[in-house]
Amino acid sequence: MSETPQRFLYIPKDPYLAERWLGEWGIDREVLAYTEDHSVEFREGLSQRFPSLTWVEGLQSPNSETVLVLPVQAESKALEYYPNLFRPDWTPYYLLVRQLWMDGFREFEFYSLAGSKRVSIPYLLDHFADLHRGKRCFVVGNGPSLNQLDMTLLKDEVTLGSNRCYLGFKNWGFPFSYWGIGDWLQMEEYGPEYERNLPSEIPKFFSMEYLPLLHFDNSCPLNLDNRFVVEPRFSSSPDCLYLGSTVTYLLLQIAATMGCDPIILIGVDHRFEFKKGVNDSLSPFQVWKVGARKKLFQSIEGTAIHRFLRTYREVKKQMKKERGESLERTDFWVASDATNPTHFDPRYVSGEAKRFSMPSPEISEKQFDCAHRWATDNDRKILNATPGTALESFPKIDFESLF
Repeated sequence: MSETPQRFLYIPKDPYLAERWLGEWGIDREVLAYTEDHSVEFREGLSQRFPSLTWVEGLQSPNSETVLVLPVQAESKALEYYPNLFRPDWTPYYLLVRQLWMDGFREFEFYSLAGSKRVSIPYLLDHFADLHRGKRCFVVGNGPSLNQLDMTLLKDEVTLGSNRCYLGFKNWGFPFSYWGIGDWLQMEEYGPEYERNLPSEIPKFFSMEYLPLLHFDNSCPLNLDNRFVVEPRFSSSPDCLYLGSTVTYLLLQIAATMGCDPIILIGVDHRFEFKKGVNDSLSPFQVWKVGARKKLFQSIEGTAIHRFLRTYREVKKQMKKERGESLERTDFWVASDATNPTHFDPRYVSGEAKRFSMPSPEISEKQFDCAHRWATDNDRKILNATPGTALESFPKIDFESLF
């Protein structure tokens, strides 16, 4: 690979940042340029200022060394659990990235007034659409029931896992086919741990929102809509999936997009046994209140009041952190809060004072019921082969009978 890969500049409707990038890049350095929005006169004028600029009428098939420069007016967005830390928000540009990815680009340089950041996007979900049409797959939760199964039977199956599933790979003798994550806390707090431990060859699914933070090999950023957690929706379309309260719900949508049938759940124990007072289940009124708040924020999204309320929440979190206060006990749990094993491997929750978001079984059950309705409406099957599962949303099947 050459030290200076070929640069391909996308010039958006507002050319200010593109022109600024050209000025920094240098008038004598070759760059290809493409635009959908500007006249011949504009192109000729820009070419006079930057003689090394070469215009192309259509996107050419790039080689592996091509870097596509995207001048973006990315806002700085606070992390969900660390509101004093910020990242660029590239999510509004997902559809543009998707368009350019379809044309063959894999290396992107996001450029703004704050500087440039280069990222690799080897996959988008479109690559996997219908890839396993009509083939069964296993969506693997991380519950302790996995220890009751002969996991070696899955070596040649399509498998989708999440979070710290890699703790079982050595014992089981194989890595899963795919990996995904959806929890904001897990991405923000444990991202480097996942980067170190996940096998590089596994495609990794996560929100486009965290592309600036997570540095994976074979990453696949997703366009996730998080507005319908309480009143869930289910998607099998690669352009947009819906975030739920558990990563399993996200993996089900990925498997559905891949065309898998049947989709078989294992390790989804759906049991959350904590010490008294640690996790009081949400009452019907609390579930309604969460949904009403989501609807309100959805209705005012993008307005001044929405920005004010979000800023207020972030400032409030920061003030509590500066005073040394923790968030409410109902927000998180740690290993000592559980009365029984919560995962298939005790290392999952031990060490480095690991904390986890409190489960919301009432809400997640609504999401799984939504997934079951989608499967029924689309003549597909989602089955639950988890021994002793408490989840009743899907028909149950004995794991051993599948082999």
